[in-house]
Amino acid sequence: MLFNPKPKTRRDELYDREEELSILEGSLKKGVPLIVLLGIRRLGKSSLLNVSLGEVPVKSVKIDARKVYSAFGSVPGSALAKLILEGYIKTSPRERVKDALKGIKGVRLAGVGLEIRVDSSVNLFKVLERIDSMGERFVIAIDEAQYLRFSRSRYAELIAWAVDELQNVGFILTGSEVGLLEDFLRLHDPESALFGRAHVEVKLRRFERRQSLDFLRKGFEEIELDIDEHEIEEAVDELDGIVGWLTLYGYNRYLGLSHGESLRKLKDDARRLILSEFSKLNELSPRYGLAMRAVANGRHRWKEIKEAVELLEGKRLDDKNFSNVLNNLVRYGYLEKTIDGYFIPDPLIELAFK
Repeated sequence: MLFNPKPKTRRDELYDREEELSILEGSLKKGVPLIVLLGIRRLGKSSLLNVSLGEVPVKSVKIDARKVYSAFGSVPGSALAKLILEGYIKTSPRERVKDALKGIKGVRLAGVGLEIRVDSSVNLFKVLERIDSMGERFVIAIDEAQYLRFSRSRYAELIAWAVDELQNVGFILTGSEVGLLEDFLRLHDPESALFGRAHVEVKLRRFERRQSLDFLRKGFEEIELDIDEHEIEEAVDELDGIVGWLTLYGYNRYLGLSHGESLRKLKDDARRLILSEFSKLNELSPRYGLAMRAVANGRHRWKEIKEAVELLEGKRLDDKNFSNVLNNLVRYGYLEKTIDGYFIPDPLIELAFK
């Protein structure tokens, strides 16, 4: 159903992403070697990726780089190689796997279930080269790919090499910290390894108001709930076009909560989730949280935000250092910069910092 809070896996579970889905699936069918899927948190990137990989008949593996980083404190090449090879095993016959992996340094097969063991001597270039040599298209989808920057491995150079040299290996990279992923890939920087390489970019945007209203109406019709139009409009006013929040509001109503209870529960849960997600950034410097609080409370110009943070800290701040704080918040996706100043793109993130 539309209000299922888990990432979607079927086209009929998605709402109004036909254009983005068409671009993504068309690129997969054409064998585009690099696809970049961008959008702030909770816009449905994982769902779009799941549906595309499910509908296009191509072998693939999906890897969450954020989980790898959480497990290792970095994204080591050996961990990535193991996940890629485990994904390849699931899509290929046993004998074919043995042929593909034979003689690759740092890789061993063990047990009847073809358990993969990978050590730090593994060479990812060799792994991809061997998979490519098997002659079948294989797509490596890396969710939250901005975490690849936490590694001694030069992943941008690896991807650039694969785009140039391999015929059967492709990549899909997604990122909710849009600026960080763009900084990592530097697709439009002449000094970058990936500059000029064939690729397609797909950007997910927030729903417009009419789409948000229609999404809730269709979702309630699907679960046969007769919801007052005023409540639907108030929910959209509160949650804007963030499909993840609209979905959770609808799911709360499906569970039997009233309009007010659904919004209150969603805001409470969202606040805890958002502040938990933000905590790692705040550990780097409490100034990030102070800047977010200033913007959430109506300061939008650079000077206004800086003055508010200086008041909260009780001291003068260096202009360059403070600009770095705001630039980083934009790169992490917590702020958007427009001609009118800095704004928080997600209403519940704004509420969490008020």
